[in-house]
Amino acid sequence: MEKRRSRKPAKKRKSFWRGPWGIIIFMTALFLVLSIGGCSALYVAGNQMIDESKLELKETSKVYASDGKTEIARLGTEDRQLVTFDKIPKHVVDAFIATEDNRFYEHNGIDPIGIGRAVVKDIISRSKAEGASTITQQLARNIFLSHDKTFMRKTKEIMIAMNLERRYSKPQIMEMYLNAFYAGKGRVGIQAASKYYFGKSVEQLSLEEGATLAALPKAPNTYNPVAHPDNSLKRRNLVLSLMEKNGFITAEQKEQAQKKPLKVQDNLPSNSKISKEYAAYIDYMTDEAESQLGITEDQLYYGGYKIITYMDSKAQKAMFEEYNKDSNFPGGTDPKVQSAMVIMETKTGGITAMIGGRGYQKGDLNRAEVKMQPGSTIKPLIDYAPALEKGWTPYTMVKDEKKTYRKYQNWTPRNYGNEGYAGSITMNKAVVESRNAAAVWTLNEVGLSTGVSYLKKFGITPEPEEENYLSLALGGMQKGATPIQMAQAYSTFANNGKMNKAHVIKQIKSRDDNVIVQEKKDETQVVSPQTAYYMTEMLQNAVREGTGRKARFGHPLAGKTGTQQYDSKKVSRGTRYAWFVGYTPDYVGSIYMGYDVTNDKYHLRTTGGAEPAALFSKVMAKAMEDKERKDFERPEGVKPAEPPVSLPSIGDLSATVDETGQSVNINWGGTKDNRVKYRLYRFLGSPAEKEMIAETGSSGYTDAFDSSKMYTYVVVPYNAETGEEGNMSNMATITVPEPQSDEQTDPNQSTDPNNPNPDAPNNPGQLTDPNNPNLEDPNNPNQSTDPNNSNTTDPNQQNPGQVNPNDQNEQGTDGGIIPPRQNNERTGRGNGNGNGRNASGEGSTP
Repeated sequence: MEKRRSRKPAKKRKSFWRGPWGIIIFMTALFLVLSIGGCSALYVAGNQMIDESKLELKETSKVYASDGKTEIARLGTEDRQLVTFDKIPKHVVDAFIATEDNRFYEHNGIDPIGIGRAVVKDIISRSKAEGASTITQQLARNIFLSHDKTFMRKTKEIMIAMNLERRYSKPQIMEMYLNAFYAGKGRVGIQAASKYYFGKSVEQLSLEEGATLAALPKAPNTYNPVAHPDNSLKRRNLVLSLMEKNGFITAEQKEQAQKKPLKVQDNLPSNSKISKEYAAYIDYMTDEAESQLGITEDQLYYGGYKIITYMDSKAQKAMFEEYNKDSNFPGGTDPKVQSAMVIMETKTGGITAMIGGRGYQKGDLNRAEVKMQPGSTIKPLIDYAPALEKGWTPYTMVKDEKKTYRKYQNWTPRNYGNEGYAGSITMNKAVVESRNAAAVWTLNEVGLSTGVSYLKKFGITPEPEEENYLSLALGGMQKGATPIQMAQAYSTFANNGKMNKAHVIKQIKSRDDNVIVQEKKDETQVVSPQTAYYMTEMLQNAVREGTGRKARFGHPLAGKTGTQQYDSKKVSRGTRYAWFVGYTPDYVGSIYMGYDVTNDKYHLRTTGGAEPAALFSKVMAKAMEDKERKDFERPEGVKPAEPPVSLPSIGDLSATVDETGQSVNINWGGTKDNRVKYRLYRFLGSPAEKEMIAETGSSGYTDAFDSSKMYTYVVVPYNAETGEEGNMSNMATITVPEPQSDEQTDPNQSTDPNNPNPDAPNNPGQLTDPNNPNLEDPNNPNQSTDPNNSNTTDPNQQNPGQVNPNDQNEQGTDGGIIPPRQNNERTGRGNGNGNGRNASGEGSTP
């Protein structure tokens, strides 16, 4: 029998369009339809955005002083020189293509392959490290768009780039780009850049020179061959490598070009309309906009912005005028002693005036940004501020003594000019007289690592290996700090311990007055208000009576001098750099002087308390002529620093038996200072055998009386905080008062109503002894005398066993001698030898 086969139901066939391939094809078709429509829309919109008149000129930006009204500069040089494509050498064009857009001749304005490659690299590096803008996009961005960083701006950039590719040929686009890119130093275009940097027309550029210029569009300031030659050289060699990689040059050509040194023409031309008075300030503003605000120099110069700064035009003018006077500087004029100065607001960090060097021109080395060894101006930052933070006060005793620090290469710091050592002195005196040994001792006591941590909080970072050098206490550093950094650090003391980052830009507005950039407060609490106030008190004293006296100009001022020494086999007591940093409640100024290269022939013979302090005074007097005179105020909750303990000299010690005859009342004149205590001693015979019977804060004590032991007492004051003892008092032997008379008056005795006191010596009615008419006269030769006291009524007669407290050289009956008065402040003189690594400092001589 045949088995019946069971039939399985037939599978239902799925539609092709419902499968995955159908979905893919459908989405692709939809994407193409939308893309075609979208591209058409992009072309139409982008075409409308192209304003050909903008290809000819960019709008310059204007810079204003802090009032927002006073125009101080217009950016841009207007040195734009157009050149046709056929005049530009092929290797110059190739350098730009290899660097900025190696698929320039293959895309239509946007490069999907380049975008994909950039995205992959960004993902791998986890940052936006790879750019993807084509040369056409860069042209669109630089010419037709504002510099707002938004998504719509990027969309507009793509729209315009696609239309530029439709409207112009590749050579035309390249020509427009090379005539429009920003080349730094206010130069726009390949021709202007070529003539500025190399002194030749673009047709004459060599391979390596063309590569140098091709390095600029990425970051005109960073890769500028004048301002940053090292960066420029590295970037140039990278461009040459990219040219070889993309087949534009051979490996041999690359190697030959990379071996050639970077060279720009001497005496770079300047046709900038920016006054020399403002040149350094404007250069600093440009760097700040790019490095901190993300606005390139090109954008800043030709974005049509209104840039409001913190500049005080009066202060800037005063500084410029004084810097043009050779008499304000030591040395000759060939070469000149160089200098830089900066003034900034203590409460905001806004820089109000700046000079980058004598004879500074736009684009020069701005010495206000160059690090130099700060000398003793570093002492308040690394030595004394950390000590105050630990609870010390201006009157805490520090040691100015010769000492060798074995832990630090057996270094023995010495005071400036080998003036010797002062011994134990207050911190205030150490600051006022700028004593090196005391500063080093203080840092060693506080801890080098603690001092370094505070120095970093003040915005100054030593080299890593320097953090182990105790010579940091005196400014011994390889590089040091800039005048801007020093002004910023000292502003902390005038601002209740808070430090604001130094900056020049207050606000940037677009051409239609929309705020593009608004400053952000960048404030850090570095030290406590109490530390800031105590430091200000000491630095005011340094100006009033110490090394900074020449800096005074009529306003309350605190400040510190600094002298970085230069010694060699041929030169002793020379100076490398001389500094002064000072501040009022509202403004802080920092100035240095020194040769760019210091050697045996060119070095200073001055200190920070001389020319730098004097020039500071002249500039500040003019800059603050119309400013309100303000005193430094003590912050709320901060107590004044207590003056040092003054141990009294006691010469009125007395010891008297009381009426009961049981106790001795010991008293002396003390002081109201509760930090002063007293040690009371008694002895029989020699003071060397004295025993202490009390330690007390009062100026009196009661001792038990024993008539068989007629003690002599002395008291010694001492400082309860330090244990330091003062001078011994006078010696006081026990005094027993005269006994009262037992004679009584007869109560029944009648009295003369006209003479109630007949026994009064001056009573005219009193009866007298006819044999002795002047019985009570102490000069009466017939008067009877006490056999135990030959002259009891003589007021000048003293107990022969008691020492006259008014005569410190008088001997007592015990044979002891009162020691001569001692000096509370220990002094020591001597010459310290030994140098710390790059150590510096100065003494009381300005």
